[in-house]
Order: sequence, then structure tokens, then C-alpha cells
Amino acid sequence: MLGKKIKIYREKKKMTQTEIAEILGVKPATISKYESNTLEPNIESIKKLAEIFEISIDELLKDEEEFNISKYNILGILREQKNMKLKGNLYHNTQITFAYNTNHIEGSKLTEDQTRYIYETNTLLAEKDSVTDLDDILETTNHFKLVDYMLDIADKKLTENMIKEFHRILKEGTSDGRKDWFVVGDYKKLSNEVGGLKTTEPKNVERDMKKILEWYDSLEQVTIKEIIEFHAKFEKIHPFQDGNGRIGRIIAFKECLKNNIVPFIILDKDKLFYYRGLNQYQNNKEKGFLIDTCLNAQDQYTEMLKYYLKR
Repeated sequence: MLGKKIKIYREKKKMTQTEIAEILGVKPATISKYESNTLEPNIESIKKLAEIFEISIDELLKDEEEFNISKYNILGILREQKNMKLKGNLYHNTQITFAYNTNHIEGSKLTEDQTRYIYETNTLLAEKDSVTDLDDILETTNHFKLVDYMLDIADKKLTENMIKEFHRILKEGTSDGRKDWFVVGDYKKLSNEVGGLKTTEPKNVERDMKKILEWYDSLEQVTIKEIIEFHAKFEKIHPFQDGNGRIGRIIAFKECLKNNIVPFIILDKDKLFYYRGLNQYQNNKEKGFLIDTCLNAQDQYTEMLKYYLKR
């Protein structure tokens, strides 16, 4: 509405209603009425307001529709752009943002620029006198493939075999695959821990994975909170020898898309909040910290949606 826009632009200029009123030659109460939409400015006042705000009259008058995320099929858009091989839009930047952040959280030394360069040119932007871990490169390119596979099957029911395939795609060709005790695409053989917490013993992983999938399948409705709870339960099991965080986060993204929920990507800058939230959630201390961290990440992805989809 015009009144709201007048107020927004006035505040951007750090001007008072009195200052605007003096320029327009009206009383401050008149500006107040403009902003509350109880009085509409005449054309001369609109012209002066546009000059004050240094915008066009069209910019001041155009009625901007509120961005309604429910109108968009996010999965459909990502699939369409993937198939089009569309550059510089939502799918393109989801790939780069997701791969960089999810791998960097787990210790990858590749920069965001290097990740982008790998995605866009299939080559590595090497920094002078730097040494790059080949596994970092492989797991980055593998993550691009993983996102594509996830988009293809995002509307399918989540299963153990699907989760194992996620892991196979992520870890294929890495040095872990050459270790006898490390099984790519299958559950762990040796015990592991996360954040100082003991996880499910190898012999009980299959049992616990079936249990959380049965719980998840039994839900009458899946909201983002159930997806976050599944994520916390999955990370506590830690079913694979390595790669659990990345697999857990791709599952969460998939399940958001399946249930027409805005997905989220945990950014590397928020990893301490994320780790703290997982720890508290898994120790039955506080669920809110992890939920808030994921909801904040969802807001960040919503801003990406607005940028690329709003017309």
C-alpha cells in the first residue's frame, strides 16, 4: 500500500514526518495520515515524494504483491531447472550453497569460490602454494551428484536402501572406500561417537534404523519439527562410519521437499549453534535450540527463493 511505502522510504532516508511535511508544505499530521492510508496525497505531492526518496513515481506507486511461498512447488522448480541445466538461478545456487556448507561443516578446506568453480567449470581454482585434499574435491563433486539423485527421488518414501544409496554416492571413489573396515554404502562396522556422545553400536544399527523409520512412517502429518526430530534421532544413531552429518542433512532437505515444506541448508557460520542444538536435543535437555537453528536456516533459504522466484 502507498502509505506503507511512504513510511518505509522516509525511514530509509532517516527523515521525520515533520521534515517531509515542510518540504511538501503541509502539516505533519497530513504525512501521518498518508502513512496510515487515511488520506491519499495528490499528484503534486506524489511527485515531490518521489524526488525526496530519489525513486521514480512508478516505483512509489506500484503495488508490490506479498511473496507467497505456498504458490510455488519448490521440488518442481528445482527439477525443472536441473533438467534445463539452467545457470545462475535457484537450482544452480542451491547446489553450490549446499555442497560448500555441508562439506565445510565436516572439515573440507575448499572455499566457496572453489566450490563454485568446480561446479561451473569442472576444474579446480587452485590457490598459490596451497595443497588440496583430493577427498575434498571428490566429496564436493559427489555431493552435486547426490543432490541430483535426491531431487529425482524426493517424492518417494524414505527407506534404508535409499539412505544407503545416498551414502554410496557421497563417498564413492574417496580414500575411505579403500579401507577394509570402511563400507561405502552400508552401515558401520566399528563403533564411533559424535560430539563426545556414544552412538548406536554397529550390531544394533539396523535395528535402530528400522525403528526410527517405522516411527516416521507412522506419523499422520509431517511438519518441519518432525523432520528435525528425525534428523536428531538419525545423528544419534550415526549409522555410517563417516558422512552421517551430510547424509542426515540431505535427508532433511529431501523430506522438506516431499512434504512441500521450505527446505533448509545449515550454513557453516552457524555450525556451532547447530552442534549445540543437536547435543541438547539428543540429551533431552532442550529441543528449542536445534529447532530455532533449523528455522533460521529455513528463513535463509526463503530469502534465496524470493530472490530467484519473485517477479
